[in-house]
Amino acid sequence: MNYRSLIAIFLLVLLGFLAEPVSFVDDSFCHLSGRDSISASIGVKGGIYYSKGFPVGFQYELLSRYADDMGLFMDIDGAYDKDESIVMLVNGDVDIAAFCYPDSLLDSLEGSILLSRPVNDFVWGVRRGDDKLLASINLWLGVFESSNDFIELRRRFFRSYSVKEGQMTRSISPYDEIVKKYSKGMEWDWRLLSAIICKESRFAVSAASKRGAMGLMQVVASTADHYGVINLLDPEQNVKAGTSHLISIKRRYERMGLDSVNVVKFTLAAYNAGESRIDDCIAFTFNNGGNGYEWEDVAGMIPLMSDEKLIGEAGYLNHGLFKGKETIRYVSDVLSLYDDYCKVVFVD
Repeated sequence: MNYRSLIAIFLLVLLGFLAEPVSFVDDSFCHLSGRDSISASIGVKGGIYYSKGFPVGFQYELLSRYADDMGLFMDIDGAYDKDESIVMLVNGDVDIAAFCYPDSLLDSLEGSILLSRPVNDFVWGVRRGDDKLLASINLWLGVFESSNDFIELRRRFFRSYSVKEGQMTRSISPYDEIVKKYSKGMEWDWRLLSAIICKESRFAVSAASKRGAMGLMQVVASTADHYGVINLLDPEQNVKAGTSHLISIKRRYERMGLDSVNVVKFTLAAYNAGESRIDDCIAFTFNNGGNGYEWEDVAGMIPLMSDEKLIGEAGYLNHGLFKGKETIRYVSDVLSLYDDYCKVVFVD
């Protein structure tokens, strides 16, 4: 038998092996010291939340699938605070902790926990000494991360939506009906509200910012509490909180006598930077000879508000220096998105 025949036989055997489906539930892969259950905490914002009374979320789904493939019962405790989640692991309250990586708390816990391979921006931690569990997790993540199921899971929780230029449509996102419902209370075109949501979160229901803003409209907990909203990761509740806040801001500028176009622009600016900050911008514009009720005048003055000398002399301002480029860009981007939507999205 020549070497070509040997290579051919080897390739046939290899192809036969690769054709066999991966079985996660077997002793060689996931023997975990006789365990039939496992527990986990989730310290990733948006990793677990409740929709219509049922737990959902990217980390929740991922941990659940791991447990199912291992043939284990999974008890998941969603700890909102990432540090708390890690402490639960170290104290033996859970077997796995999911959290974003890197994490400053890890420096003080070096030697206490072991980390899985990173996937995107998170890792799963286990206690030191639980090597079999870590090996099982690493092998499973390595296989699952390259699967279509993982791609679909990411698409469900992190997909962004956009409309195609020149292609007429009646839909912007999966949340169109919710947006239409709450835009009526604002007396705004639902496409404008959609533009705000796109700018805030790219329609990712589990989006979370470093400042604690969450969900489609990036609402903070204190704002949600004010409007009686409990679950910011529920799409409808989040939009309810966000639009309630927008209505409050909008009415304020209407009472000030601004025209309809400027009401929209100042409402957007205040939603981004805060009403009190925009009050400073208005006062600064008037004080420097501009019209504080015209957004274009205010936007033109805002760059001067980063000048320490000028602001130091303006003792009437509540918040001092303001760079403001983000807010100017925010208003421009939302209105640009709205213009794009108006060109291609039908209004029923």
